[in-house]
Amino acid sequence: MVAAAMLALLAGVVRGFAGFGYAVIVVLGLNLLLSPQAALATAILLDLACCLGLLREAAAHCHRPLLGRLLLGMLLALPAGLWFVSWLPAGVMAQLVGGISLLGGLLLLLNRPLPALAQRFAISAGIASGLAMTTASAGGPPLMVYLLNQPLPAAVQRATAILFFALCSAAVLLGLGCSGLLGGEVWHMAALMLLPSLLGNQLGQWLFRRYRPQGFRRGVAPLLMLMSLWVLLR
Repeated sequence: MVAAAMLALLAGVVRGFAGFGYAVIVVLGLNLLLSPQAALATAILLDLACCLGLLREAAAHCHRPLLGRLLLGMLLALPAGLWFVSWLPAGVMAQLVGGISLLGGLLLLLNRPLPALAQRFAISAGIASGLAMTTASAGGPPLMVYLLNQPLPAAVQRATAILFFALCSAAVLLGLGCSGLLGGEVWHMAALMLLPSLLGNQLGQWLFRRYRPQGFRRGVAPLLMLMSLWVLLR
């Protein structure tokens, strides 16, 4: 349980600092302790809890029209994502988690501008991120690849991501509950990891306000890739 607490603290720092990355880090780590489905449900439940302290500030800075289009895409992807979670074998699910996370981390690390990702493709970006979030809790990299290619200040990109993942997590949790995937094991692990997650989240927010990073992906992307490789090699 010490390992789970340290994992939650690390993921919370990343979430508070970058506005994304919590759920994918937690689900990659919990794949070593729980089934992939239980790890996914626990990560999304905790991700939503970590969002709560960030919502007021994010609501003041987000790009609302863009957020609306992203959310529409996410809702369109939700049924297909829930079907995959319910029917994929555990081994395939773990490989899917690692593969999506590795690809997303690589795209963030390359830091190459993609001018073709105009705002009119926001619904498609929401679909991609929503599907990755629902099936592998890895919606952060696809969304951030899209947002970081928009002509928006870093604070607006971060705020838009925070609100998107808060609403996405709530929708996915509702779907997981209806699918019977929120069992006692999930709630027990979430209770153990909640406090270190919140502490890490506060520390991450402090770091963001203090340093105002221009390229926060540089630290998050390698971490996602290392954990993804760990899961895939196992």
